[in-house]
Amino acid sequence: MMAMGATAFTGQGTGQEELQKTLALLCKIQTNAFHRYDADLGQVGIFLEPKLAMANHSCIPNAMVQFVGRKAILRAEKPIKVDEEIEISYTDYTFPRSKRKHALAPYFFDCQCPRCEKDLNVYQVCAGSPIINMNRHSLVADVGKLGKHPAATDSTKASTATIFSEQLSDLIDEKDPALSPENRRRALRARYQQCKGLTAEKLWAVSPLPQLLTEVSILYIEESNFIYALTTACFVATSSDPYRHVFPCHPIRIKGLLLVAKLLANTAADTASLGNSQAVASKGDINRRALQILQDIDQVSLCQMLLIMIIRSVPRDYVREWEVSATAQQMLDEINELPGRDQELSLINAWKEDPEGEQARAFFEYAVVKQVDSLANLGLEILEMDFGY
Repeated sequence: MMAMGATAFTGQGTGQEELQKTLALLCKIQTNAFHRYDADLGQVGIFLEPKLAMANHSCIPNAMVQFVGRKAILRAEKPIKVDEEIEISYTDYTFPRSKRKHALAPYFFDCQCPRCEKDLNVYQVCAGSPIINMNRHSLVADVGKLGKHPAATDSTKASTATIFSEQLSDLIDEKDPALSPENRRRALRARYQQCKGLTAEKLWAVSPLPQLLTEVSILYIEESNFIYALTTACFVATSSDPYRHVFPCHPIRIKGLLLVAKLLANTAADTASLGNSQAVASKGDINRRALQILQDIDQVSLCQMLLIMIIRSVPRDYVREWEVSATAQQMLDEINELPGRDQELSLINAWKEDPEGEQARAFFEYAVVKQVDSLANLGLEILEMDFGY
């Protein structure tokens, strides 16, 4: 129908030969175009750029295409040597092999990268990454552990990750935003129970768990339970995303930072939001501990430092154009106007100017990494309490 409409509109006629030529052209455009997706809206646009379309595919790419407004930026995910081919991923490379293969079917080739040839899980790919140390300035509490997860070093656990991910692959896209929060909670609990094989082995970075945990965090937000949402988001940002996307500046990880920062803005303003939990009485102990942890954290300073990390991760010329970094900059500007924070600002500015300095490193480890880690540990408890039984 599209081909017929195009030939008729351009006056080329609607004969069989004209239709076949137009159809072939449309197929080439569709196949080589970049499809822009939104987590909530699905496909929101198509971007056509001949030079970018020349990049070949790998499920362990060394580059990615990031959309900023109406622009597309080609960014390296790892060091690229002179004369080395630039490769991007045409699909979500964290998905199980069968799902990646299905997504690549329209391109009429079988990927032969190591991830596909050896059917590597996300932990194994992470362990072989040359950029693990870049996470020294991220939320990862122990960078050394990134390359030593049992699912990367133990063949039995590695096999478990692969088997369960394939068996549960249909759950990745299973969502119904039209459900009420109450019914969605039931659906999420049922899906969490189905993932017991993954949770029991602490395979939090293996699909469909990351997608499920993100939905849980969103559910808590809709229930105005910002403290539970915060702890869950911290858990995803430390135990899931770094293994899936080792590059600390990957958009998925930066969006995770922004979610944590936004939730901190809510919990700092009103920790009483926990009172809206559906089962405060039965969860009193964990609620009290959550409140105590938050009271011990300088939430404003933590939020401020996360926002600085976000802005640093984006090429300077695009900070105001990408909605994520633009939001972070706006929030940071508002925090900078708060009075009476001279002591905190002196420490934060020293870290900002020289993040590699000994005192700055110690401050970052305490003010950011340690605090987020404590929230993430609580997030795991909350997940098991709320959805594990």
